[in-house]
Amino acid sequence: MNTIRIVLLDYDLTLMNSIYDFYDAVNTAVKKYGGEPVVFDYFYRLLIEHRLDELIPRGVSKVDFWKYFRKVYRSMTGIPVRGAYRFLLYTSMMGLLKIIVSGRENHPLNIWLELRRHGLDEYIDEVYTLYDLEVMGGVEEELFGKAWLIKVILKKWGVTPCEAVYIGDYRQDYISSLKTGVEFIGVAFSRERAECLRSVGVERIAMDLEEALYYLLDIMRKRRGEKEKRITCMG
Repeated sequence: MNTIRIVLLDYDLTLMNSIYDFYDAVNTAVKKYGGEPVVFDYFYRLLIEHRLDELIPRGVSKVDFWKYFRKVYRSMTGIPVRGAYRFLLYTSMMGLLKIIVSGRENHPLNIWLELRRHGLDEYIDEVYTLYDLEVMGGVEEELFGKAWLIKVILKKWGVTPCEAVYIGDYRQDYISSLKTGVEFIGVAFSRERAECLRSVGVERIAMDLEEALYYLLDIMRKRRGEKEKRITCMG
């Protein structure tokens, strides 16, 4: 029996390379609150340095800005990241559940349609977004925090935290994993992004889902070894 039963996946910039849609949604929010759109290179530099808050127009609430952003975030040009198909196929063959936990705040159907467009929907068991958190009356302890949703998912599937792995690209993904006791694998699309994750304590950092698969297999191998050791000691 596998020691890991469920894989929780962030969506944007983890499973789907939607960087240009991210950029468009940020500029849409900037214009909404009276600011001037920025060029992509400037946006990208702020993104990899975790400084996007600098784009929020003066006097605008950070919470209001990012909540509007995540409601208008749609993936029109996104494509699966490198290794996405291999990762989903292999984990399906191992019998692992795959559940998307997205930081967007729009209906999960939008993501299901994107998954279907790329032939990925058959490998995903469920999709949750922060829209679900609002509908279910959940608690968002910090902006973009997913701890409450993760706990709901684990309880629904009867999975303990030690039987789950969460894969994400954002520091808040890591914080959510810490709060729920779930093992974390970071995904970084650049060296600077990897340093950003490393600075908050992330130890396992992959450059794409193909590399993340090796980290996942290593976690499972170590868990099996620990289980076999316990059984041997008991015997």
